Amino acid sequence: MAPVVISGHLASWRPAAKWAGLAAALAIGVAALPGLARADDAAPANPNAPDKSGYTLLNPTPDDQMRKFAPDRPTKGFSVRTVDAGHVEVEMDTFNETYTRYLGVITRSIQTFDPNVRIGLTNSTEFEIQFNGWQSSHSESQSGALIAQGAGFGDVVLRTKMNLFGNDDGPVGLAIIPFIKVPSSAPVISNGAVEGGLIVPLALRLPQDYLVTLMTEVDALKDDLNHREANFVNLVGVSHPLPGIEGANAMVELFSSVGADRATSPIYTLDLGMNFRLDKHTIFDVGLNLGLNNAAPKVQVYTGISARF
Repeated sequence: MAPVVISGHLASWRPAAKWAGLAAALAIGVAALPGLARADDAAPANPNAPDKSGYTLLNPTPDDQMRKFAPDRPTKGFSVRTVDAGHVEVEMDTFNETYTRYLGVITRSIQTFDPNVRIGLTNSTEFEIQFNGWQSSHSESQSGALIAQGAGFGDVVLRTKMNLFGNDDGPVGLAIIPFIKVPSSAPVISNGAVEGGLIVPLALRLPQDYLVTLMTEVDALKDDLNHREANFVNLVGVSHPLPGIEGANAMVELFSSVGADRATSPIYTLDLGMNFRLDKHTIFDVGLNLGLNNAAPKVQVYTGISARF
């Protein structure tokens, strides 16, 4: 699932900076290790692999040359892999509920049917359009007094994912994902601002079928005074096949979102997820996110499905 970005105190960015430094050190160290073994995500680089650079939106990649299906969900990290040229993936929540309690305000939010449509343009580039589905939000005080409520369809997010290396195989993969949010929903559900940023995921395919995702993100968000504030997202995630269950994987992730807007606190969460491969082109998933500080949502639970065509 796509990360929720919430800005916070710039002075509190130190934990996120430590995570980013640790992630960078780990990435450099692992990239320097020779002969990493195969991970569930991909096989080692194959010099005899077919050349797929000529495939485009109008000249699709043949089915027998498509890379392994790797959706950008569950959890908040993004895969480094792009959709094969000429193919389409659809990923969405079937149900998503969030419970937050902070500064005397209790908020319950529900979201459903929020398709992210990913279209393969070339062998290493895709275009995405995410519709943030039907949403409902209800906030009240601890005494039960209504503070705010709203319902409607969420904003639209446009992204372009470009894989730089490690798209099909190899021990390391890297991608860049510029994006922009186009406001298209009702008050309470949206702040009505055009916002954007850049996401950079790094995948490390380790021995024993472990996949480590290190991701950093920089956003330009609107604050209450209509100023643009920088926001920094960092996460570290690990996934591994579930023993004894064919086509099932489990993942755990540490997430932080910290920015320059002093009116908003940083967010730290522990995210857990599992996915189950129904067939070669369909994956079902479930997830649970737990808040690690007072400002973070206490609990977020969701289910989702991904399919490619």
